[in-house]
Amino acid sequence: MKKLPLLFFFVPILITSAQNLDSLYNRFLQVKGVSQNINQQNISTQEEPIKCSFGIVNQTKLNYEKFTALQKKTISKFLERPASDTSFVTPNNKFRVHYTKTGIDAPGYDLNELAKAVDSSYNYEVNILHYPPPPKDSGQGGDDLYDIYIQNLSSDYGYTEFENPITSTTYTSFMVIDNDFSGDNYHTHGIDGARVTVAHEMHHGIQIGNYVYRTSDNYYYELTSTSMEEFVYNDINDYYYYMDSYFRNPQRTFSANDGYNLAIWNIFLRDRFGVDIIKRIWELMKVEVALKAFDDAVVEAGSTFKAEFNNFGIWTYFTDTRAVPNKYFKEAANYHYLIKPLMVTDFTNTTSTVNVNSAAVSNNFLQFNDKSNPANNVLVSLISNCDISGGFSSPITSTSFAYTLSSLPISGGQKITNGYYSKLESVNGFLFSQSNILNDIPVDDGQISTEEIDYPFPQPFKYSANTQLFFPTSNSTDGNAELYIYSVDMTLVYSITKRILVSDKIVISWDAHDAKGNKLATGVYLFVTKSGDKIKKGKFVIYND
Repeated sequence: MKKLPLLFFFVPILITSAQNLDSLYNRFLQVKGVSQNINQQNISTQEEPIKCSFGIVNQTKLNYEKFTALQKKTISKFLERPASDTSFVTPNNKFRVHYTKTGIDAPGYDLNELAKAVDSSYNYEVNILHYPPPPKDSGQGGDDLYDIYIQNLSSDYGYTEFENPITSTTYTSFMVIDNDFSGDNYHTHGIDGARVTVAHEMHHGIQIGNYVYRTSDNYYYELTSTSMEEFVYNDINDYYYYMDSYFRNPQRTFSANDGYNLAIWNIFLRDRFGVDIIKRIWELMKVEVALKAFDDAVVEAGSTFKAEFNNFGIWTYFTDTRAVPNKYFKEAANYHYLIKPLMVTDFTNTTSTVNVNSAAVSNNFLQFNDKSNPANNVLVSLISNCDISGGFSSPITSTSFAYTLSSLPISGGQKITNGYYSKLESVNGFLFSQSNILNDIPVDDGQISTEEIDYPFPQPFKYSANTQLFFPTSNSTDGNAELYIYSVDMTLVYSITKRILVSDKIVISWDAHDAKGNKLATGVYLFVTKSGDKIKKGKFVIYND
């Protein structure tokens, strides 16, 4: 069957203008099989096609009342389930597959193999990974079985569409998949395309049926569903084809990615901590955004986001021709992409300084070509911006830093290796972590040396510039420490027991608000931390500006 190419474009997560609504409207109609004369001025092109129209379809439904009367009239015609003339139930008796026997929507692959794929995806995601199943739909589609519709989608692999609310943030849903996965717009064809698509869409049904539907986290919905393709069907590897845009832009803020290009984040987490950490992230996402859930889940696993995000950057560096057997990503040699540095500069003098305006939650690769060294050394410094709060603020924040590389020791800097020293300076320097790679060999292998300190930071703390205060503590057997904040007259302002954060420093964090959630007045305060029988105390300054 001949496929007609679609025009792809980016639809912002937050629909705030008529232009964005028009783009969303046109794309929705394309997904539903309606040809449109697209106004090119209302479209902003994106780097690569959309794999799954989960976000497009459901954002259209959520924003329905914002469309014009004429647009709403048109959209309403396509809010019904797809048409079909026959159906069958898969062997596990949990799914009903709907299709038409003839015409443009007729299936182009073996339906018995599709049934096996549907049941296999369910078995792996629900029975092996222990996710709750997609909820029943109260008889929609003819019975309580989860419904899958086969349609000619032209380019999209499929989508999961929400239907009836279960709670204020969860919904029943149904799945739509392409009828043959043929043509140049698909990387994986025929039944293998169907296999990875049902694994992908199955998890969308799980996500919005049991956890939460939050449009601002759409990238993580797609990231998780794309990684689920790999977990269920390890040998198909459709996700390879979407990675390029991340490898070209690691300095882009994490949540600005489409998610298809970042399945490797969940693969990294699985390989570091076990597959259950991904389910824990979804449990946390019921009450917090994805980035915050990453942070909390990693802390629960005994590490910190600051350490792991930098480590993730190291893993992404060693792919394709740089892949190291039995280290980092297991399939790294098959990832035919190499990280593109943010900047490449010649290091010819004793000291070189570069200035970077770094996006929140991004990895910045700085490459220095040492022309003064007979070996023509290439040093890559990976600077990770780990500003979780800035990564989901609106607008997303950025933080400037100055990075100095020197062949001689620098006051306040650190030694990288013989002949190389560095210093990172920023008003919020605590947000960053650093690793270095010399001639494609990790200097520190992405592992951050841990230091026990005796001072709080940042100092002074300013509400206009900072979001967290970090206090020194020591490790404890249960991983927790007590924090007490006093005014100078020894009035207790705040107290809490929190998880110890262990990365480059051993600390406990506080958002500088009292027990009622209020900011503190400008002044000098005292802190005490207690972990086991070890106590640290001192003074710090807050500016309520």
